[in-house]
Amino acid sequence: MLITMPAAPVPAKVEWSFDQPVQVNRSEFTGKRRATILSAAPRWYAAVTLPAIIGEDGVLDWRAFVVDCDGVANSFRVIACERDQMGGNPNVVVSGANQGGHALATAGWGDPGPKLKRGQFVTIGDQLVMLMAPVIADANGRATLNFKAYLRLSPADGAQIEVRRPYAVMSMSDPKNGWIVDVGQNYAVTFPCEESF
Repeated sequence: MLITMPAAPVPAKVEWSFDQPVQVNRSEFTGKRRATILSAAPRWYAAVTLPAIIGEDGVLDWRAFVVDCDGVANSFRVIACERDQMGGNPNVVVSGANQGGHALATAGWGDPGPKLKRGQFVTIGDQLVMLMAPVIADANGRATLNFKAYLRLSPADGAQIEVRRPYAVMSMSDPKNGWIVDVGQNYAVTFPCEESF
């Protein structure tokens, strides 16, 4: 079940990491190495740390959220950028069915020109991906996205793509999660999570 993270206070720090499994074989005779990327197996990880929260009233929603995760059972959205990536009101959608892999034709970018940069994110069908090339819209507001990780599911034609505040759908990495309370009702909340699919 998808649950909602509390809106405040916003995390003070989110440590992101990306795990791309690779099978490596090395010849006993020649010493040559051969690596095979397991393209459908990568996963995002994050460690979320909230700022210090003074007073029990300020931590109630976060305490309830941690328990509402039901250990590793439920999932939630973690925003992957610190601010809006784009201004305006983009309505970016998938352009064409049966697409997958590391590229996706899209439409709805508006005026032609540069839109997003290499290293920024988009969310396609609840999957967070990182752009590997700049997004440049043509005169018809169309652009092809090139990204990693491998798109696990082929999105439907016309499906929405989140470009302003992309997110990853995550779940707790450890079934034991909680909080720390110190003298003076000084609360600390931190938790590790991983992409949930």
